[in-house]
Amino acid sequence: MNKSLVLLLALVIVLSMGVMGCGNGDITPSDTQTPAATTDSETPEAPTGSLNVDDNAALARGNILTVSTTSLNGQFNPVMTDNLYDTWVVNLVFEGLITNDAKGNPIPAAAADWEISEDKRVYTFHLADGMTFHDGEPVTAQDVAFTYYTMADPNYDGPFSYAVADIVGVDAYQKYETDAITGIKVIDESTISFEITSPNVQKIWDFSYGIMPEHVYRYDNWETFKAMVSNPIGSGIMKFDAFKIGDYVQLSANEKYFKGSTAIDGVIIKIQPIETATAALAAGGIDLVNPSASLDNYDMMISTGIANVQEFTGNGYNYIGFNLRSPKLSDKRVRQALAYGLNRKVFIENQWEGFASVCNAPISPVSWAYPDPSLLNDYAYDPAKAQVLLDEAGWIDTDGDGIREKDGIKLSLVWTAYNDVDWPMNFVAMAQENWKTIGVELEADLMGFTAASEKVFNQQDFELWSMGWSLAIDPDPTGVFDKASDVLGGYNAGGYSNARAEEIFKEGNTEYDQATRAELYQEWAIIANDELPYLFNAYRNEIWGVNKRVKGMKLGPYYDWTYTIKDMTLDFVQ
Repeated sequence: MNKSLVLLLALVIVLSMGVMGCGNGDITPSDTQTPAATTDSETPEAPTGSLNVDDNAALARGNILTVSTTSLNGQFNPVMTDNLYDTWVVNLVFEGLITNDAKGNPIPAAAADWEISEDKRVYTFHLADGMTFHDGEPVTAQDVAFTYYTMADPNYDGPFSYAVADIVGVDAYQKYETDAITGIKVIDESTISFEITSPNVQKIWDFSYGIMPEHVYRYDNWETFKAMVSNPIGSGIMKFDAFKIGDYVQLSANEKYFKGSTAIDGVIIKIQPIETATAALAAGGIDLVNPSASLDNYDMMISTGIANVQEFTGNGYNYIGFNLRSPKLSDKRVRQALAYGLNRKVFIENQWEGFASVCNAPISPVSWAYPDPSLLNDYAYDPAKAQVLLDEAGWIDTDGDGIREKDGIKLSLVWTAYNDVDWPMNFVAMAQENWKTIGVELEADLMGFTAASEKVFNQQDFELWSMGWSLAIDPDPTGVFDKASDVLGGYNAGGYSNARAEEIFKEGNTEYDQATRAELYQEWAIIANDELPYLFNAYRNEIWGVNKRVKGMKLGPYYDWTYTIKDMTLDFVQ
């Protein structure tokens, strides 16, 4: 899977692979105020004042944050986790070399600082002083090396092999030609360097994976390593206490955390059916929940007055994909006609009730690479313009049956859509009505998400499909729109190819000036907006219900709640 993009389904927003140790920033993030951290000997006292459990039942849970989730798989390991909710645990228990700030810029974490060589191929990291694992052992450069050797293990079957694939010597190591990876050098106890085969501006994000203690995770065979994933030990801001399968994970504050202990005592991540989670928040049963954005969920969460809602535009979009190999869809005028002939604005207003906006490019408005909207065609609903484009493309209704045809082929399309949630089905229903008026017949092919993914990406047996992408911080579209990804199993399922876009993708990955990169990706957005490899649909908003006793937490698209633990305090009563 490309490290910048992952499939987005229903309520489950899965991990953006390029930001393993990072989270989700606001469109216009403001600096947060960090509360005074407790020292090793201090215990935060319950605030004084008019705190009444009868008014807010959450106060009785003490200085523990309770977060709702829909699942926990127990893959609490930084190089093995493959879902968002387990990653919450990983982010709290482990510390990577780098993380990101609210605006999506890389900043130090376990590394106090780093240098990149003049040729952009060698990254040298210096570990922060005073850092220890939860068992008291010091964090060393050898532990960092062990973590990356683990991902390079020939038997490694986790999802992050790309993070080491370009390190010099990994290929030989994986072929058992050598016992050492020449591109990983432990210089001293607190210094390590990585040499990569060629410059890549995104490489810095591959150093966000949590550092594992070698003395804990050292293994004789791969199955031994995998057996340890549910009992994590790291150097992060929280320590792992317990995991009850199907129920919860419990974590406690790391008093020896090298950046200062948190003001809260711990975290419980509790499995809660999404259907009841909003009501549980309103009743004070949990402190934090992320339901799908809807008026019903929003109103339920604030109904008792003990919770607020934080809302922001997500870093992703959903879309209709086209099979550009099809003679029906290979002409961009047909794709543009389908865009003009579909009333996306009305659909988005009805489907998401103000919690989404029209999308016209494959870059989110929260990104530094988002183009000036005035440079993009908004494809406002215009059936007359759609019919003119179809006429120009040679698609004419010659027999009066209401369906256009060309070279003996009817403009009758099949839309592969998953039915696990309602928006794809509702979108198909609207498109059937809208496109009928411009002479296009549409048939729905409904199935579960897994089956739809198999049909689209592994079989490429489709004409249209609808899904979504959750984007990483970096706007690089390689892996979805590049020619190399036009293979069975690749994410360029539609077969898109554009010579200038290919140049942009390559230039963007070797250019280290962000302003220049922004210009490149803005040019790409304009190309995509014109050629429409996808009919871009919606930017979705996220909503988080937060109990009012939670202070110092600001959520956004570039970091999640685990990032804000360092700033958080809780009102509570003993």
